Amino acid sequence: MDSANVVAAAQMAARVGSSPAMIGALLGAKSPVELRRCLSAGGVALAPGVVRLRRENASSLGISPSDLDFRELHPGLDLGIYACSHSMGVPSLVGPAAVREHLDQLGAHGIGVWDEGTWVTVMDQYRQQVAELVGGDLVAGDVTWFPNASEALCAVLEGVEGGTLVYTAGHFTTGHYVHHQWAQNCGGKLVEVPVDADGSVPTERIIAALTPDVRVLSISHALFESGWLQDLPALAAALAERCPDALLLVDAYQTCGTVPVDARALGDHVAIVAAGHKQLRSGTGAGFLYLPRRWHRVLTPKRTGWWNHRSPFSFEKGPVVRAEDGTRFRTGTPTLIAQVMLLGELAALATSAGGSLSGAVARSRTVTSGLVEVLMGACAEHGLRVRGDWPASRRGAFVCVEVDDGPRINEALAHAGIRVDFRPRDGDRGWLRVSGNAAGFAYEMRAVITAIARAR
Repeated sequence: MDSANVVAAAQMAARVGSSPAMIGALLGAKSPVELRRCLSAGGVALAPGVVRLRRENASSLGISPSDLDFRELHPGLDLGIYACSHSMGVPSLVGPAAVREHLDQLGAHGIGVWDEGTWVTVMDQYRQQVAELVGGDLVAGDVTWFPNASEALCAVLEGVEGGTLVYTAGHFTTGHYVHHQWAQNCGGKLVEVPVDADGSVPTERIIAALTPDVRVLSISHALFESGWLQDLPALAAALAERCPDALLLVDAYQTCGTVPVDARALGDHVAIVAAGHKQLRSGTGAGFLYLPRRWHRVLTPKRTGWWNHRSPFSFEKGPVVRAEDGTRFRTGTPTLIAQVMLLGELAALATSAGGSLSGAVARSRTVTSGLVEVLMGACAEHGLRVRGDWPASRRGAFVCVEVDDGPRINEALAHAGIRVDFRPRDGDRGWLRVSGNAAGFAYEMRAVITAIARAR
């Protein structure tokens, strides 16, 4: 049997659909099998036919038993073929179960969740896990939560008064809006570095824009319209040399969880912003900022609220006395449900590497880079053009396939149970973005490209 029958079963499951029962979760398991034992028996696979066929044909599909175990934590991926984790990740069994447990505690403890429950513990765990996720620690830096990455970018930039901000034209739209608003608010100067027609921007071009008056270099780690991966270590080193008092503000939304970042090695002039709803699979609301502690003394945000007070539960009145750590960038009551969801998904991710979150991100990079290579090879076989003539090592976890009738093809794929997304260039012309993910397989990527070729 080849992969066609597994693909057909997945597409049928997408048409039928169903909802899993999610009950309870205990975090910290070392393997997918151990993690499943922590979940209630109510959580069952959404598409048992797909799971059975894949296990029966794992050898011919080139899939290892450990990869199968990890995949089966993510039954939503078997409702059709999901190739859109670059835009919106599908949660595992664990995140929703952790949220259910969180809500059960709220019902059981009421206001006691602050001390009898786990709310304070959750906030500490969130900071610790996110710091590990980006290669930092809570000694050199701190993690601040936000409802989304846009809020985090604003919180940092509103503390920068004047000077020059350098960014690239390939930044996601929120970056453009936030940068221009910053310049309008404080009279700062913007320098936009152009992107080549293939969606790349040479590192040397960005470095050449770093003049002595630069206060911030703001980059998207991977460009959303091409997948081009910036050379983060080279940019960090160049900024430290040319502009030692400047901040490198990294939007890692497109890469977090699939491309390792070593915040400690990059230096104490590098801040990292991201959120959980893409490759981290946790849905909306779980934004974060990792900021080296040096900047806590330099940046003073303009917004405030009871939670950035040095002692919020003292309920002092009058002007705010801000905390000295990352708390100073927060405003109101934390978004605990989103934090719990992300913690659950990070626990699931860590089991792919024996419980090590950093090891799991490294594994995810290996897996997704391999899937990107499969995508590019399949496109070449079918005469489809991928944006950018660069290897998988210079890409995030997705490719952009050039099409002339993007909305129609995207809709046809969705009707067939295949999820990608479309980004326009000129009307209906543009790019279908197709991604791998840490629980994905090569046969799925080949099936997606075959479907695009047929739809075209």
